[in-house]
Amino acid sequence: MAKYIITLVWTFILGEVVGYIGSALTGGTYNAMETSIISMLIGTIGAVLIYVISKDATTSPENGATNKN
Repeated sequence: MAKYIITLVWTFILGEVVGYIGSALTGGTYNAMETSIISMLIGTIGAVLIYVISKDATTSPENGATNKN
């Protein structure tokens, strides 16, 4: 559980940095709330997808692995 919380914290930090730099490069206005929501949404989707993909890979009968974390 802690690794998902840390992932979301880093997603927030890096999302804010990318949002700030992106708005500066395009000449747009920086909106911290919008950047936070979008980065957390993308981070949550990414964390869920990684969990689902890794869960399927460890329980797949084709590779013979039966490791259930």
